[in-house]
Amino acid sequence: MRVRKAEGSDLPAIMALEEGAFGPRRWDEAFVRELMSEENVLTMVAEDERIVAYIMFSISQAYETAEILSLAVTPSLRRRGIARTLMARAESMAEKDAQTVSLCVRPDNVGGVNLYLSLGYKVLALCSGYYEDGSDAYMMVKHLE
Repeated sequence: MRVRKAEGSDLPAIMALEEGAFGPRRWDEAFVRELMSEENVLTMVAEDERIVAYIMFSISQAYETAEILSLAVTPSLRRRGIARTLMARAESMAEKDAQTVSLCVRPDNVGGVNLYLSLGYKVLALCSGYYEDGSDAYMMVKHLE
């Protein structure tokens, strides 16, 4: 499994991952394209013969924080350590500029919540009505060493 920085040409594969992971709750292509063009947002992809996962995160040097914006793995390839690898890469890249990493996850995303807990993230708060559909989110944080 190879991890590399995403390029604009990876957008169709990233959108397919969004669809597979989030279905109707996925981000639209224009929004993803806009995020990918922002200077402080980094997108990494994991690929074998094709792109099978991606992570998007932002780093704020001013606030010494990083935020995981999205993480998606091809559903048939979950539970193989791919998300864990991408999270480790994001944390490693954030370490020089950030002391804390945060993310939001739906409480009913049990696999995601368990992954983040196993990586040392703690639930900081329950954010009521966080998502566009009115669903709640756990805000989770991890302090980098």
